[in-house]
Amino acid sequence: MQTIIKPASYSEQNVQVLVFRTNLVSAKDIWRISPLMSVTPGILKWNVDQHDIDNVLRIETAWLLPEDIIRIVTAVGYLCEELPD
Repeated sequence: MQTIIKPASYSEQNVQVLVFRTNLVSAKDIWRISPLMSVTPGILKWNVDQHDIDNVLRIETAWLLPEDIIRIVTAVGYLCEELPD
């Protein structure tokens, strides 16, 4: 897995919410990605809405890019696609 480095221009005031379609359908799936979400620098908060048809993963971050999250989630075998605004 590639290292994610916090940019020098990081500011907690620039928090954004990234939203993804996933195939995280069970508590076991969420349990499997939980350690990755906890140790990834830049993820301030995260959750999965299992009641949504797209099993939406929401990430609060000030500097991560959607590609970073997609790489992390797909590396452990799950589908992860950014949802449009």
